[in-house]
Amino acid sequence: MTQCLIAQERVIIKLDGGMTPVLNENFGTHKYNQIITTGTDSSSISKIYDLKNRLFSQTKEKYNEELGYNEAIISKYDTLQNLISSEIKNVDNGSFVRVFLDEEKVVSRLEFTKGESNGENYKLYMGESETPIAIGPTNPMDPSPSFEQEEFFKFLSQTLQYPSQARSERETGTAIVAIEVNKNGEVINYHCENEDSIHPSLSKEAIRVIKKFDPQFNPAYGIFGEPVAGTFKIPIRFKLS
Repeated sequence: MTQCLIAQERVIIKLDGGMTPVLNENFGTHKYNQIITTGTDSSSISKIYDLKNRLFSQTKEKYNEELGYNEAIISKYDTLQNLISSEIKNVDNGSFVRVFLDEEKVVSRLEFTKGESNGENYKLYMGESETPIAIGPTNPMDPSPSFEQEEFFKFLSQTLQYPSQARSERETGTAIVAIEVNKNGEVINYHCENEDSIHPSLSKEAIRVIKKFDPQFNPAYGIFGEPVAGTFKIPIRFKLS
């Protein structure tokens, strides 16, 4: 009897609360540990644990030879290690079907498709229903902006200023501003999700401009179809010519 051994590479990455790799060891930024195991066949398993060593999520990725694309199966768990969602994703184009569970029962399903002809499209279903309660180009389980993108981009071009300190130090980067919205659609907080990886003046300026714009939102849908609090993210890019 012969035994085949598959070489594997194992990498451990520290993550902050927004699942972004921790670049600076500032106190309190490290919230999760990601362990990535890669096989010689390019398949991989990523497991994310909190600091109490509880499994938060697991992603198994491999090439689906039958369907002809890279596929990921993503499972997420609560603090008691109960499965709360399961997702099958086409890694190549981002399309996915995500099922939400409560005590092992399907309570809702989110589908996202991305095509060349019809663009991006989300559909949210309750239980086993085949009639969506929400459909559109943005994820209904995130707060949805009630302003037009063109309006925001125009305001951004007129208002955003490159901080002098960052300019003099030739600092560039993209600030990811997270806008926390309550279940009534009201903005309750702003923060920069990747402040450890960009110059402080860039994150400060990005937040200043978005606060001045005063964005308005519709609340997100929860897994039972109810309005819930959520976070909307806006990337603000700073680039020197």
